Amino acid sequence: MLLSFILSSFLLALSPGPDNLYLTALTTKSGKLSGISFLTGLLIGCLIHTTLLAFGLNALILQYEIIFELIKYLGIIYLIFLSYEVYKSDYYQDKFVNIGRSNKIFKNLKKGIFMNLLNPKVFLFFALFFPNFLFSDEFSFKTQIFILGTIFTLVTFLVFAVIILFSDLIFRKFSQNDNFKIFAKYFNISVLMLIALLILFTENNITLF
Repeated sequence: MLLSFILSSFLLALSPGPDNLYLTALTTKSGKLSGISFLTGLLIGCLIHTTLLAFGLNALILQYEIIFELIKYLGIIYLIFLSYEVYKSDYYQDKFVNIGRSNKIFKNLKKGIFMNLLNPKVFLFFALFFPNFLFSDEFSFKTQIFILGTIFTLVTFLVFAVIILFSDLIFRKFSQNDNFKIFAKYFNISVLMLIALLILFTENNITLF
């Protein structure tokens, strides 16, 4: 059962989706340091989702439609805000200015956490996916969820780290090109708006009881 879970997690991380698509866009635009800090935020978000599921809080959130809708619209608003930030940012100086680098790292870390926690699709994913791979009658539900969450986080890290490496190669090769900077800017915005659109049409169709 665990081998099936590892394989499924690997295929899910590898398949095109909002997280790895945005990770590619961000790293291509700003380099591997931005990608790594954003990925760290995503992984922290995964561990938080694992904890919520293990203690039953995930089900509680999904049970009450008003909480689900609140998370959904907060996520959309946050993504629109990020799109606006990208639009008004000065990419032409981004590569040459090192002042505030630590602030940028924290900003991307925070972005990864919030994009993960404010996406209702992730709540649905954890609630629907993880319980299918419970593997032991001896371990408690909580223990098994934490084990599965740790495995999922590690697999995601390995796959996304490879994505960062390849995206950083593109960044290093084309980051001096002004046309590429413009493309990277609007590609980044497009991905953020696509994620917002996907969240908008997310329905809480899970049956908990």
